[in-house]
Amino acid sequence: MKACWDAAGEVIKAWATEGHSVPLPGLGNMRFGLRSKSVEDVNKVKAGLITARRIIFSPSVDLKDELANTSIQITCYDRNGEIVKRVTSTSGEVEDPEEENTNQGGGSGSTSGDGDGN
Repeated sequence: MKACWDAAGEVIKAWATEGHSVPLPGLGNMRFGLRSKSVEDVNKVKAGLITARRIIFSPSVDLKDELANTSIQITCYDRNGEIVKRVTSTSGEVEDPEEENTNQGGGSGSTSGDGDGN
């Protein structure tokens, strides 16, 4: 399995660096992109205008739908590590069991969510 992934990675890298959009079955497409400064005169175009190299990922419709239908649990902690609030989504909208009391005191807290409802 590792040999297959390594070989696929080399092919994906070669395609992407040649400017192709690379399909990732079941996930979407990826391609490389650049950000650069613009110039009015074509004679001033140079590689030094590039400000960032990026990997651009476009998820498939199926992956977007799966994410939209995945429940998410968010747990907020206070400075002492005590749980202040838990919010769970079923799909799409986040449901707040304490909707009428949205200002929970406690001030700062960290929020974590693992995206799979666990």
